[in-house]
Amino acid sequence: MADAMVAVTVEGVQVDTAGEKTVLKSKANGRYAARAGKHYVRYEDASLHDKETVPTVLKISREGLTLIRRGAVDMQLEFRLGEKTRSVYRTPYGNFDLLVETKRLDIYFNDGEGKVWAEYDLFLNENLQSHNTLNVVVSAEQANN
Repeated sequence: MADAMVAVTVEGVQVDTAGEKTVLKSKANGRYAARAGKHYVRYEDASLHDKETVPTVLKISREGLTLIRRGAVDMQLEFRLGEKTRSVYRTPYGNFDLLVETKRLDIYFNDGEGKVWAEYDLFLNENLQSHNTLNVVVSAEQANN
């Protein structure tokens, strides 16, 4: 599939070290493109901030998933099965070192539609913050926001 409009549904579940569970859900229209064996999905994520959306790019490949956010927050998270990856989370309140340890990563994409499921632990400044799941569904149908 060439460049196309898609619906992006994202659900993230976070369980912190005290056992408190937080669920973030968002649905948006976005753009899909395939380049050099990689899938790219661009959309505006409204789940992080009440007042503004954050431009978000998902780069999906055989090696894993990269989640890139630029705007009110600035970060790039790499999900690679069985690996620990580092990044910096930049906010108006300061920068934080992040480490993602991916425990499970299932990726299925075909002809511009697909699913990504990730289970991972998130460390902030070397301290375990939460156990997480991320479920992303990309479909050719437009989202009803």
